Amino acid sequence: MCDKEYSGMFSLSAALDESTRGYKKLDQMHKNKILWIDIQPSLYCLFKRTAQALSQQYGVKRWSFEHDPDESCDIDIIHGLLKQTVENSPEGVHLVGHGLSGTIAYLYAKKYPKNVCSVSLLSVDVKSCNQWTSHYQTMRNQLPCSRYHILGHLSKLLVETHAEHVQVIISRLLAKCLDNDFVNGSIIKNAEMENLNKINVPILVVNGGQDFVIDHLSQKRWQQNFKPGDCYQTIDSGRHFFPFSHWQQTAKMIESFIDMVPNEDSFLRADTYQNLNVIKHNS
Repeated sequence: MCDKEYSGMFSLSAALDESTRGYKKLDQMHKNKILWIDIQPSLYCLFKRTAQALSQQYGVKRWSFEHDPDESCDIDIIHGLLKQTVENSPEGVHLVGHGLSGTIAYLYAKKYPKNVCSVSLLSVDVKSCNQWTSHYQTMRNQLPCSRYHILGHLSKLLVETHAEHVQVIISRLLAKCLDNDFVNGSIIKNAEMENLNKINVPILVVNGGQDFVIDHLSQKRWQQNFKPGDCYQTIDSGRHFFPFSHWQQTAKMIESFIDMVPNEDSFLRADTYQNLNVIKHNS
């Protein structure tokens, strides 16, 4: 693990590590390198199988961000730490992120496109405030229910599982995320975040058809940002954390997209693969 600390008023850290144990070293893997952005590490277990599947074909590393709960933090600080990793990489990287992590990865690629080959977004809307945590905060403010009951209800909506003990575990993970991880806003005040506009980096968006956080109109909103080569796909039965239940489909979609993106060595540009636009629905 390689830790990087932000020197200043805050003792913040960003960690870069292998997504799982036992994988081949990066220089022995295929040329493409994936950097899985993990802003909320308490929930990483929901994405681990997808990362493992991707590691069979690519070099996959996890970029994890952590900070003390009582320390102030903003996106600019996270971007500064991420910039150290991405721009110091000997080759370009494909960024992958879910939810808030995907939003922050997208905004990073807009601000610092150097060394970013593509961005794959899972459960991400162009409206940056549209996160599962914002729905929790709204419910917490409006409903006369305890945190325990609201998170128990959310766990059933966010993750597709019929096992009661898994739902209990999910609700505990959500609580841990709210207490320990970077969350945009609070039940007192929602922090403003820049919405996602068009960028010059190839993008893949995969959303769940049964996601109560990202509504069906998200596809139309994304179309305004798309350029030739960008892709939008839907997992029809997927909920917000579909990489947990549909990890094989998710990995295959990301693989197909990354394989489509021109390598750094090629002379291809976005306008030369405009016929590769993809909008698909998958059950």
